[in-house]
Amino acid sequence: MPARTFSPDALRQIRRDRGVSQRRLATSLGLHNTAISAYENGHRRPDVQTLATIADVLGARMDDFVRSAAA
Repeated sequence: MPARTFSPDALRQIRRDRGVSQRRLATSLGLHNTAISAYENGHRRPDVQTLATIADVLGARMDDFVRSAAA
């Protein structure tokens, strides 16, 4: 089974598709909007709990934010 990893591009696209700003998402998570920017730019990865909350806030599945990674 291929490894799966967080996809910054998926987060950015889903957030934009839902019409949610970085600031609004960050506020919902109790984070600073720079954290969302860092996730979307690939500088940081959210932990599993944060990713679950992001998925809940955006009405998505956690699987929507991951992609298969080359081994």
